[in-house]
Amino acid sequence: MNVAFLRLRKDSHVAISLVVALLGVCALWFVRKNLLHYFIDYSPASYTDYFWSRRGGLIPHAFGGFLAITAGLVQIWLGLTDRIGALHRALGKVYCTGVLIGSLAGYYMAVTIPSKYLVYGSGLFALCTAWIITTSMAVVAIRNRQFDQHREWMLRSYTITFAFATFRLVEDWLTGHRIASPEDADAILAWACWSVPLLILEPLLQLRKLRRAARGAQPQGQWATR
Repeated sequence: MNVAFLRLRKDSHVAISLVVALLGVCALWFVRKNLLHYFIDYSPASYTDYFWSRRGGLIPHAFGGFLAITAGLVQIWLGLTDRIGALHRALGKVYCTGVLIGSLAGYYMAVTIPSKYLVYGSGLFALCTAWIITTSMAVVAIRNRQFDQHREWMLRSYTITFAFATFRLVEDWLTGHRIASPEDADAILAWACWSVPLLILEPLLQLRKLRRAARGAQPQGQWATR
């Protein structure tokens, strides 16, 4: 490895760490504002009537989401900075457990939602489906030692995991600036909080592949002069 490559790799790891740190701040805000009170104050006043009657699904959904968003954040940093080892594998199991619990409970929340919130419920159902599919593909890829595929599917999976924080961040902005009512914001974001980030992520993943392929196709070193 030459010095320029090592420097570029170090700079890349610094950038990744900064992005993960920013995501960590957002995740901490989300957990503190939207999750902790369900476990600290177990009462109808904390849950509201809307959630109290369905707390049997909400609690595991929140717990699974908490496991996934915290373990997954460390996983993403470990994976993108090539720190693959026992901790990475252990946290991978924690992450998958969180996704499984959160998505199954999410299905319950989606199918028991009042009919007037059908758009929101269908968005939650689709989110849980995408959550399971992307995480399952990441597991299948790593079991077949397809490391690049595993990394890409994990990025897609965590994009969906982080959709819960994205939902609340954008909802606060939309309602705070009176751009949308709470009901309209919920209906829009039930779909947009995960589909739009996935739509942004996918071209970035494909551009990375194209650049790597282009570099691999270029003649290098002494062979370029022959």
